Amino acid sequence: MVERGELQAWRTQGGHRRVSLESIQALKARRVAGLRARSDPDLLTVLIVEDDESLAGLYQARIKAWELPLKTLTAGDGLEALLIIERNRPDVLITDLRMQPMSGFEFLRKLRSYPEFNSMTIIVVTGLSDDEVAAEGGLPKGVVLYHKPAPFEKLQGFIEASVLRKQLAQS
Repeated sequence: MVERGELQAWRTQGGHRRVSLESIQALKARRVAGLRARSDPDLLTVLIVEDDESLAGLYQARIKAWELPLKTLTAGDGLEALLIIERNRPDVLITDLRMQPMSGFEFLRKLRSYPEFNSMTIIVVTGLSDDEVAAEGGLPKGVVLYHKPAPFEKLQGFIEASVLRKQLAQS
């Protein structure tokens, strides 16, 4: 990126490259603006973070069957999800808590540490009991908690309401 002129950098006396924070922030702003320009503002974007591939596939199939104006994305763990979130800015996040290498608890704490993602709707679907969730420090404020098996009827209602809310906000 430095060679292409996307980032400004300099070399230390020891030969190490340093990139200015301002240059990184400017690149991030350019990329976010480009992504927003390319995205379809009428579609609700839902990110599913699930390390069990068969369950992730089930989520996608069930959500697709609802025939709503939305786009679904999937990630197999919290690290991958953070990259997808940075690039796609989903409206709704559905995540598990038991994942490796980053647990869902770590993932949610990291996500909530960025103010630009605080408006994202987060739904946790977990096999953990309320006591087990509490023992891990609980969930961030405003996170919706459902227990497995995934309550697809409730999720459908939640997603339908989110689609309507987005459509009303744009009109």
